[in-house]
Amino acid sequence: MHRILVTAACCSLLSLTALAAVPLTPGGNGHLLVPAFIDGKGPYPVILDTGADISGVYAWFAKQQHLTPGPSEVIDGMTGSANIPTYALKRIEVDGRALVNVTVDSYPDRHDVERQVGVVGNDLMDGSVAVFDFPCSQVHIWPKPVDMATLLSPKARMLQAGVVKNGTQLTFDVTVHGVHGVAVLDTGSRDTRINSLFVRAAGLDPASSAFHDSETIYGANSKGMPSRKGPIGTVGFAGLEASNVQARVMDLPVFNTFGIGNGPAMIFGLDIMQGYRLVYDHDAKRFWFDESTCTPEHVTSR
Repeated sequence: MHRILVTAACCSLLSLTALAAVPLTPGGNGHLLVPAFIDGKGPYPVILDTGADISGVYAWFAKQQHLTPGPSEVIDGMTGSANIPTYALKRIEVDGRALVNVTVDSYPDRHDVERQVGVVGNDLMDGSVAVFDFPCSQVHIWPKPVDMATLLSPKARMLQAGVVKNGTQLTFDVTVHGVHGVAVLDTGSRDTRINSLFVRAAGLDPASSAFHDSETIYGANSKGMPSRKGPIGTVGFAGLEASNVQARVMDLPVFNTFGIGNGPAMIFGLDIMQGYRLVYDHDAKRFWFDESTCTPEHVTSR
């Protein structure tokens, strides 16, 4: 079985009354982390990740907690696939929403300074509406049913999302220099990644001096891919625009896994989302970009 992590085994999901919003805290290298309780311990820092099919833990944490490896599974990360052990956990909880008796993936240890213990994915967010208020640095997970009128402002822009070929990630239309492409919504990606087909169709040259060699990106298979980063201008989405966007040009293997690698494709990361309040209803395949009381002025409506 293949699963996708862009950063399922049988489980039960327990819906509790949502608590006060939990904080979004910088992880040290661009990711945003939330506190989670795992098997009654914590809180531990994790990524709440719309780009992950199911939840998982890093190898160092599994070793520290003396978790017993279970059957191996194949997961597809940004830079390729890996065969990894799974682990059985009794409970993972974020903001009062919990998975119980869950089998999670594992990931090789990170190559940077961040020290989160793992990722909480769409498995926990299904059956709820997750509200990422990036300017206010907080997340609130509301169990369904939810009166959306109480969550959304009149300025909210809804997207009825598409789906990827393999995985549970949601897609939507974006434009760069007027050229249309497919984007994957990924709160687990600290920045935006765009394939070479997209940048060239938009009239940009990643080999030019406007772009520069940037850090190596490692995926779930722990294999590094070089990246080249530079300005792609204004990105349009949902009737909104983000200007002066910097993106990594990378022909990531996961684009092919998603079934979008033969055309203009993008991983839509935190760098573009950070000015918004993202209201995310995964199992209804829809989400909204809304204003926040803490919204900065770097984004405008078209």
